[in-house]
Amino acid sequence: MSNPWLEISHSDYENHMTEVGQAQVLSELTEYCLNQYTPDNFALLGCATGNGLEHIKSEITKNVYAIDINSEYLKILREKFDGKIGGLRTYNLDIRKDELTFSDIDLFFVGLVLEYVEPKNVLFKIISTLKDNGILALIIQKNKQTTFVSKTKYKSLEKLADISNEVNEDEINEFILSNKLALIKRNEIKLTKNKSFMSLEYRMKRI
Repeated sequence: MSNPWLEISHSDYENHMTEVGQAQVLSELTEYCLNQYTPDNFALLGCATGNGLEHIKSEITKNVYAIDINSEYLKILREKFDGKIGGLRTYNLDIRKDELTFSDIDLFFVGLVLEYVEPKNVLFKIISTLKDNGILALIIQKNKQTTFVSKTKYKSLEKLADISNEVNEDEINEFILSNKLALIKRNEIKLTKNKSFMSLEYRMKRI
C-alpha cells in the first residue's frame, strides 16, 4: 500500500498546516531550539518543504540534514534554501525502514513525526546520531475528543487518518530516558480547546 504522505501535494500540506495554525507554531519552536542550543550540526526529520529552516544562521549552524519521505517536498525545499543555507543536505528516505547515515548531531528536531511511525524504532535511530550533550527536541500532538488530523478544505490530508496514532508520552519518555538522555524541558502549547502540542527536550549524557 502506498504511503499517504507520497500522495499529498506540497501546496495542500502547506496550506492545511497554515490554516490550522500548526505551521506557525512549529516554525516558532524550531527558531527557539536553534537559538537556545546554537547547533553546529542540525537535523530536521519530516522537514517537508522546509518550514523553520528560515531561522538557520549559517555562521552558527554549519551542517543541516533535512529528511523527508516525499521527494517533491525536498525539491521545493532545495529551491527555497540552496545558496541560502550552507552545508544543506537533503535525504529522501522512509525513516520506518531506512537508516540514518550521519552522526555527531547537536540538535535533532522531530515535529509531528512519531504519530506516523513505530516510535521506539525511529527514536532508536535518531538517538544513535546524537553526540554527547546533543539535544533531541520532540513535538507530539495531544487530542481531546477530536480527530487527529484537523478538518480543512484540503481533503487529501484526511488520508493520514489511516496511518496516524496518538503517541503515548509516558512510553516514549521511559524509552528515551533508558537510552541515556535526560529530560530538560517539557511544555504544553494549547492550539485549540481540544488540541495541544507537547514540546519535549532531552539531552544526551553518554557515560
